[in-house]
Amino acid sequence: MKNFKTTLSLALSVALTMSTTIGAMSVNAFADTQENISILSEEAISPRAASKSWNISDLSFRNLGTISSSVKLDGLNLIATSAKTMLVKAEDATVGSSTFTYALALSGSGSTSYRAVALDVSGTSTLKITAKSSGSTTRTLNIADSNNNILGTIECGTTAALGQVSINYTGTVYIYSANSGINIYKVQLDTTGSLPEGSTGSNGSNSGSSGGTTDTTPDTSNGTTVTNYSQLQSAVKNLASTGGTIYVNAKELSCDSQLALNSTKGKTINIIGLKQSDGTYPVLNFKPMRDSLIGTSGTSLVSSSDNAVGVRITGSNYVLKNLIIEKAGDNGVQIKGSNANNNKIENCIIRYNNDAGLQITNGASNNTIRFVYSYRNCDVYSLGGNADGFAPKLGATTGNSFYGCYAWDNSDDGWDSYDKTDSGYTYDLSYEQSACWNNGNPDVFTGKYDFDNGNSLDTDLFLVELITKENSNFKTNYQNGKFSLPTSKFIKTSAGTIDLSSWTGSNYDGNPNGFKFGSINSKSNLTRTVKNCLSFNHSSKGFDNNNSSCTGSFENCISFDNGYNYYLPTYTLNKWSNIISFDGKNSNKLPSGINTSTPSSTQENNIRNSVESTRKSIVDKCNKDIIPGEVYFNIY
Repeated sequence: MKNFKTTLSLALSVALTMSTTIGAMSVNAFADTQENISILSEEAISPRAASKSWNISDLSFRNLGTISSSVKLDGLNLIATSAKTMLVKAEDATVGSSTFTYALALSGSGSTSYRAVALDVSGTSTLKITAKSSGSTTRTLNIADSNNNILGTIECGTTAALGQVSINYTGTVYIYSANSGINIYKVQLDTTGSLPEGSTGSNGSNSGSSGGTTDTTPDTSNGTTVTNYSQLQSAVKNLASTGGTIYVNAKELSCDSQLALNSTKGKTINIIGLKQSDGTYPVLNFKPMRDSLIGTSGTSLVSSSDNAVGVRITGSNYVLKNLIIEKAGDNGVQIKGSNANNNKIENCIIRYNNDAGLQITNGASNNTIRFVYSYRNCDVYSLGGNADGFAPKLGATTGNSFYGCYAWDNSDDGWDSYDKTDSGYTYDLSYEQSACWNNGNPDVFTGKYDFDNGNSLDTDLFLVELITKENSNFKTNYQNGKFSLPTSKFIKTSAGTIDLSSWTGSNYDGNPNGFKFGSINSKSNLTRTVKNCLSFNHSSKGFDNNNSSCTGSFENCISFDNGYNYYLPTYTLNKWSNIISFDGKNSNKLPSGINTSTPSSTQENNIRNSVESTRKSIVDKCNKDIIPGEVYFNIY
């Protein structure tokens, strides 16, 4: 099983090929167009680089309100006039595992004289700015010197993201919007020279990671902090009409019932997990609810159902961040219904659920999924069917998007957007910077896959629980190097009570595909936009049209070690750019005149090494309850 890499090892080489020298060195960077981003580690700047950051959510900034004259705080100068004001306002955003609650709204286009942020720099420096456009279009931050010479720019889209500019300059630099409002959440300076006068940073202090994380504990005074599941449920009910923020501060919450998020009042409700002292994030463990519905022997419930979903969102404007959601009797997270709109799931792990990790369905629209890790979800009772990593299907309508999401070791597809004619259509989907591998493999869930790969027995798998209950020696035998499954019929499924030969044989109902797009009911008026995506190690298909005839846009995609790397013969492709394929078992099936590129053996090895490095990093972190945050792969 191969994997993709984080930005630490390859970022330097990518940065060298992507940066532009303008007098001194400058780059355009914005995380929503990742092909333009170069994220440098602290070591890339200098072994002795000093670092200082300014977080607008900190108390010294957030109480400023309207700024009508220049204010200098800890070396950062906020430049405004009575006619050209700025505003510090309450606004929630999450980038990677960093959570922000306030932003500096530049409130319009600026210059070096107003609506600007200024600081002194010395020598080789990198400015890292977390920001977003305050409007519906991408806007540009200028980084200029005192003579208004542009040293670099950062493109800010409609979602908060980390961008950066590297320069070699000594003097005051000004950060301002070139064309209307931009909201800034954080400014960070990494430099080989001295820090701005009055700043208190030191060598390496307060430095952000490639994911924009921060070492400071977030201020929770603007919300409600909960430490157990009863408190969480009460807080959700209390905020249904007013909106607000709930902070989850616990290593694990034992969830004995569904978390129902059903408000349609239009008020944003944030549920945010707080990083624990050991680097882990809160786990919402729905095993108590699952066992009460299904039971460890499966006697109460054969097929999964909505009442067994862990977090069920039927309302709008909910945000889930920094949480691990596991072991529900159905979906870990379900976004369902025509009122389930404008929700965000960010920086979460969803795993070990008895159906798809995350499902969007039945009229839900305009939901944003960012940096979610979905793995080892398995519907035991449908013999592996249904449990995709991500399932935007059965009428997921419009405007749903996935960015920086990863699906592996699920019992069905990595992604599935299957539609029936009587369930509505999934008109459009966007996939960007996302990847999947080794889905639809039945051996994962019996433990055989881990055994063959020298891994410890994964006792969090529901099927392993059932096997261990049936054979008390199974775990001991596994640890002693012997893999032996019980032969009795003991698994209660939709096909009756079966033995494991039926589970792992031809009756297995999971589909070993990566990205599955649509169904025979999905026609050319439906669109799938796929950019910077990776699929590998599926015994069937890496990218699969599943008999649909959608209109697709594919850019910068890689597929290898699948049965078919690309199987899209009935697609209308209005964009097909930089598509790489190698080592598929069968030849690709594509529309006439459409081809893929094959890398050289050296390039292939580089891709494989990069992919494997990050696969291992992601899996290791998730297994330790550490949410990886913003992980990118620069392999295109």
